[in-house]
Amino acid sequence: MPAATLNNVSIRLPTHASLRVCQQIPASGTLSGRAAVRGRGVVVLKSATLGGVNRNVRARSRVVPRAQARAEPPRAVKQDAAIADMAPTQLPIEQKQILQALTTKSSDEQEDFTAGSDPNASPVSPQQLIGGTPILDLSAYSLNPNVKILAKTEYLNPSGSIKDRIAQHMIANAERTGRLRPGMTVVAATSGNTGSAIAMTCALRGYEYIVITNEKTSKEKVDSMRAYGGEVMISPSGVAPDDPLHYQNIENRLCEENPETYYGVDQYNNPFNAEAYEATLGPEIWKQTAGEVTHFIAGGSTGGTVSGTGRYLKSQNPKIRVLMADPRGSVFWDHVVNGVAAEDVKGGSWETEGVGKDSIPGCFDINVVDGMVRATDEHAFRTCREVAANDGLLIGGSSGLNLHAARVLSGQVEDGATIVTVLPDSGIKYLSKIYNDDWLSEMGVKTTALCEEGQACGDLYWKPAILDQDSAGNAAVAKANAATEGSDLWPEEQLDTELAYLLELAPQLADYHKASVSGKERVHSRLQSPAELAATFLEAGAELELKQGADPVDMDGIKRAVHAVMDNSVRSSHPLFLNQLYSGIDPVALAAEWLASTLNANVHTFEVAPVLTEIEKAVLAKTARMWLAPGLSGTTPSHDGLIVPGGSLANMYSMIVARDKAEPEARNKGHSGKLVAFCSEQSHYSYRKAAMVMGLGMDNMIKVACDENGAMIAAELEKEVEAAKARGMTPFYAGTTAGSTVLGAFDDFHGAADVCQRHDMWMHVDGAWGGAAALSQAQRKFLDGFERADSFCWNPHKMLGLPLQCSIFVTRHEGSLSKANGVQADYLFQPDKNNAGADLGDRSIQCGRKADALKIWLSWKARGDDGFGALVDRAFGLAKTVEGFVREKQETDGSFVLAAHAQCANVGFWYVPPRLRPFDPKTATPTQFAEIGFVAPKLKDRMQRAGDAMIGFQPIDSMNKPNFFRLVLPNPRHLSKDNLRNMLDRMDELGKDL
Repeated sequence: MPAATLNNVSIRLPTHASLRVCQQIPASGTLSGRAAVRGRGVVVLKSATLGGVNRNVRARSRVVPRAQARAEPPRAVKQDAAIADMAPTQLPIEQKQILQALTTKSSDEQEDFTAGSDPNASPVSPQQLIGGTPILDLSAYSLNPNVKILAKTEYLNPSGSIKDRIAQHMIANAERTGRLRPGMTVVAATSGNTGSAIAMTCALRGYEYIVITNEKTSKEKVDSMRAYGGEVMISPSGVAPDDPLHYQNIENRLCEENPETYYGVDQYNNPFNAEAYEATLGPEIWKQTAGEVTHFIAGGSTGGTVSGTGRYLKSQNPKIRVLMADPRGSVFWDHVVNGVAAEDVKGGSWETEGVGKDSIPGCFDINVVDGMVRATDEHAFRTCREVAANDGLLIGGSSGLNLHAARVLSGQVEDGATIVTVLPDSGIKYLSKIYNDDWLSEMGVKTTALCEEGQACGDLYWKPAILDQDSAGNAAVAKANAATEGSDLWPEEQLDTELAYLLELAPQLADYHKASVSGKERVHSRLQSPAELAATFLEAGAELELKQGADPVDMDGIKRAVHAVMDNSVRSSHPLFLNQLYSGIDPVALAAEWLASTLNANVHTFEVAPVLTEIEKAVLAKTARMWLAPGLSGTTPSHDGLIVPGGSLANMYSMIVARDKAEPEARNKGHSGKLVAFCSEQSHYSYRKAAMVMGLGMDNMIKVACDENGAMIAAELEKEVEAAKARGMTPFYAGTTAGSTVLGAFDDFHGAADVCQRHDMWMHVDGAWGGAAALSQAQRKFLDGFERADSFCWNPHKMLGLPLQCSIFVTRHEGSLSKANGVQADYLFQPDKNNAGADLGDRSIQCGRKADALKIWLSWKARGDDGFGALVDRAFGLAKTVEGFVREKQETDGSFVLAAHAQCANVGFWYVPPRLRPFDPKTATPTQFAEIGFVAPKLKDRMQRAGDAMIGFQPIDSMNKPNFFRLVLPNPRHLSKDNLRNMLDRMDELGKDL
């Protein structure tokens, strides 16, 4: 065998096999092309209960019969036969429903293989042979005649092992996520079976491969890995996990040195490993046992089989117990039983291939495992020889370990239990070892009787929570009592560590913000689906799922979680994050946000938040002056108000106080059903939602027609009000808009106020977006007449860039909020406490409220009126600039066409690919409109994948405008004209071939 050098480390290489070129098979997201339960056998048993448990047992029961004493050999039990054994009247209702579902052939099953169908009835592809293995009745090996032992015959998969399931799934998902591309070489470290499965999968999909195994692997498995036409590398056996010659380290090193051409499978940490079993093996076992499985036991090397299968089975029935079989010398036992940390485990030696590990792999989910059975190589190999002699089955060493462990377990559970295990591979792969007397003798392995007659030797361990429900309950009480002892719940050292982390994290967050506003980073880190995000976080060691009963993670885990969030989030402070009506963060306001969170105060009562209560009042007074008395220094008009969680809630507050004015009895008796409200057809959808939540009904929120700019037409409002009165309704409210979401339109406030005055209606101005124009002397003209309204709201977190959320609602009617919402909770608003009249809480429909006022208060002090005014002017001005750029391109090359002129800080446009030019919306045909409507979604996708600007798009059907880009410019303090011009040029480059 020739030698090779890898980073100055010498390893042994086999003779390189010849390679053949295969046509690549398209990637498939499916795990198997046929039904998961081909020829499924179903065992129907009585409902089982958990039996007693012991540790370090010699399970005693009847003697396992020899082959000649058996009535029949083990069989793959069929569904029909199992059902026939029981009369329908004997089955409980739940069992009848399960069996009815299993006997009903779905359309998917009919298209592939169905229960009892002939596998030779139609041709299949090699990939369709994966999974759907029969389940074998090996109850003859049970130590209790009333406990079943069933085994999945996984050696019937096409490459001869259970690993075909994960190989196909991991490779398919690597292709789907772009990590494996045509022409790359697949590299996999393996104890044997995964290598053969990866080799087969690569042969089917047209990839070259390198598999790395160790000297312990049987010759038969090494030959199998090489047989598919790839390369096999043999590393020394028994080396430490951190040794450069360890086969996993060789895989990692090869991929690090060839990042663009080698794809590392990393089966021990690949999240799609356990997922493959959760998606296939678990459901097959559940169906083949008609849901009667009570225990699942299997050995592990990657931990994927027991974790994924166990996770699925527990999702169907949380009472199912999952155990791991482990050979002596493996580290799983110490990790699970003795609580040795993953980084501290130390492995020994053992000869059983495919099970056990010298380190804890990332695929292993300790929370799924309820118990362990530990046995020796002798136990595993003797079981293999016994099954061969008794039943004519050649099974591999891991199969022998699993069956032996199932036998140990069978003597410790109550009657009626159904134990399911797996036979991962065949003894054909071990003819030179397990079934070779000379090799066994050389290794000092004895296969004579190891236990007394009728026993099964091994160490059985159950987690404490499983031992006894009563003792678990007592433990919970003791734990609760212990929690009340001592001066602190957690040690002082932990507090010091966590506070030190805050000092470490703060500059990292500041650096993150600085990098974002620089514009040098991607806007979108990486476009991922929810499933891909989950996989990314799992790989980062920060699983998204919060599992039941999960142990706390250490500070390193917290750091990984924080960085995983930062690394995979959209940078909303990037200058080219132009997707929503918010962007970026005012650093001074961010400091206020941190301060508010540190204070953790609730502004419902003055006594718990005296400073923050008065700060909120100061912000409300400032807003009232800005709205009702601009330029009148020191004069604050009569008003009422609240800082609320978002503009949608602010709009609903306006409707609540308006309803209280129109029908004050509605607070106790409910409204009359006659009330009707109005908003523009371009207004925010929160108006309709508020009508729904308040019980008015969305049909009673009438949409009023708008002009060509998107502003509500006062004359149309008058018509709708008169029409509602004619129907016997009571108009009580009109919601106007200052800066509509899509077009940035400002309604005719004087016209709307005239209508409301004539009909005694409440008028509200939703200035969540455009209300900031009141801060600018140049832009305030767009709000002319809004001071005539009864209420007004605006969101500083939008145009001013304050941290979400910061929304302000004010009304000119002092005391109206408490009148409409107050219930005088006795435990909060006692009239005889200190400063009772200073409380704000009874104005709110909430109980607790965050101190959001602190952000706008501190930022207003830092920026002043002029600073905020300049920010508003910049937003409005840059929108006009973009409109100019678009008009220029429209006239020169036709690459952009204006869809909506600049209003507020909004501008709308179409990008026109060369093949659709020229495009004129005034003369465009329906076909041209349809085609241009497909452009924005496709171009945005390309921009997101490139990490470039994020810009929203939408149609306006009422204006005959198909999908167009809506560019909005909130908080443009870091955005320049050059940024915007260059962005349009890049959009043209990205979209030219659309």
